[in-house]
Amino acid sequence: MFFFPKDIIKGLVSFIYPPLCEICGIKIANENNNICEKCFNKIITITPPVAIRQNDINIWAVCAYEGTLKECIHLFKYKSRLGLAGPLSRLMINFTNNYLNLNKFDIIMPVPLHRNRLLERGFNQAELLAKNLSKNSGCAICPNLLKKTKSTRPQTGLSKTKRSENIKNAFKVNKKMPVKDKNILIVDDVLTTGSTIAECADTLLEAGANSVQALVLARGI
Repeated sequence: MFFFPKDIIKGLVSFIYPPLCEICGIKIANENNNICEKCFNKIITITPPVAIRQNDINIWAVCAYEGTLKECIHLFKYKSRLGLAGPLSRLMINFTNNYLNLNKFDIIMPVPLHRNRLLERGFNQAELLAKNLSKNSGCAICPNLLKKTKSTRPQTGLSKTKRSENIKNAFKVNKKMPVKDKNILIVDDVLTTGSTIAECADTLLEAGANSVQALVLARGI
């Protein structure tokens, strides 16, 4: 029995069912992008970058949470369009290449999800973004550095005070992981009030981390 090589089969599938942009639906040349260049170029980056101070840590945001990017994140996060992790990560990689030297960090840590939320969603969107950052920079990723031990209400719709109360004491350091004297970069998808990142940072600093900063894909303007 004759078998076609996988790359030939893949090419035939792409010819019959060409990849389409997740936003506008047009055919795209690069099946690894999942979004056409026209839509990608509509995403508003925050330049020059300005760090937000939250509980004495710097939080860097790559883009404005609006328009095309907001739609991309919604599809990625809530509709499981995991192929969007590539182009969304590209935005973060471009930012770090230009403005944030990842060589000064020992660890990249995605904001963890509670076990129940992870089972429900099937993936941690922050971890997918962080993995691509790690792969590009060579900086180690530790997705299990913190555990979310408290199942909190969704932060959406809560006031800043309620968000802080909701997330208080929600994270614990994994004692098997290195924290003491480490310089850690927290990675997440969207920043609103910063309560979640601040709680993660406080937990890491109390456990002996040398420094903590954060990088998010988007924040509200």
